[in-house]
Amino acid sequence: MGLSKKIPPFYRKVISIFLNSTCVIVLFYLPIHLNENYFVDMRLVPLAFLAYLQGWIAIPALLIASTWRFFMGGDGMVPGILYGMILPTFIALIFHHRSNIKKHYIEKIFIVLLCWFVSDFPIIFIVPNGWEIFKDTAILRVSSIVVTSIILYTFIMQDRQRRFLNSHLEKMADEDPLTKLVNKRKFYELVEEKVNTLKPNHYIAMIDIDHFKKVNDTYGHLFGDKVLVEVAKILRKYECKNLVVGRFGGEEFIVYIGESDLITAKNILEEIRKDIKYTSFPYSTVEKVNITVSIGLSQFKGEMNLIETIYHADQNLYNAKRNGRDRLVYST
Repeated sequence: MGLSKKIPPFYRKVISIFLNSTCVIVLFYLPIHLNENYFVDMRLVPLAFLAYLQGWIAIPALLIASTWRFFMGGDGMVPGILYGMILPTFIALIFHHRSNIKKHYIEKIFIVLLCWFVSDFPIIFIVPNGWEIFKDTAILRVSSIVVTSIILYTFIMQDRQRRFLNSHLEKMADEDPLTKLVNKRKFYELVEEKVNTLKPNHYIAMIDIDHFKKVNDTYGHLFGDKVLVEVAKILRKYECKNLVVGRFGGEEFIVYIGESDLITAKNILEEIRKDIKYTSFPYSTVEKVNITVSIGLSQFKGEMNLIETIYHADQNLYNAKRNGRDRLVYST
């Protein structure tokens, strides 16, 4: 599990605000000298990118950086805050809703140029010989901002792609590819965590589709897969904090019910059984198929571990099938 997953979202935002405001403050002390009388810095770049890519959290970073610049004082303090930070940040915020649109690189360059323009154009009016300075520095200034922005954007996109791929790989490792329920390994992991954190009592149920081989032989394996997917959708409706559903293998599903008494657990499973029983699965425009499921239920007791509890649930599932199927069996 990566570091970003261990840090709660709120704290990740706080860290992002702190890092970006720190970066802007550092840039106050690392100006780029264009000539002996005039220098600029790149403070607008991290602020604009934060606003464009992450939205509102740029505002706290802007406030921190602006406050720091205010107490630094000196000539150009107010214009530097207003034109060098505030306006570019709000311009980038306007386009935040488009930040997830892939490509559109011309639009992104236009945003950078617009931020540069509102930052540097006031030089003409507030600096002595402003027009001359603007003409002499504009090409170098805009080139440096565009190049810096391209480099920064490339690193950000590479990091996003890496995190997306990692997330996708983790999902593939945890998810059954057909039903999209958690697989057996992930189910064990989730249940162990809940057993250790939630209050008693805890139950495991094994659910098996009755006569599933006959469904495959009669209607084909593609329809059989469709039935598995639809059953998974029905089971997923019941998922909540205290109920976890996974695919155990083949036509078997496994359910965890926590913080519940035996009667409530049975009622939930009976509702699931009836929901599946009275759902018709369309095979064609004129033919629909109905199925039933058998359920074995077991409770965590004494020193029983998860595997032992699953074993007892599986034995009760076997008894449900032996005694006529389409039923729930619980025994101690």
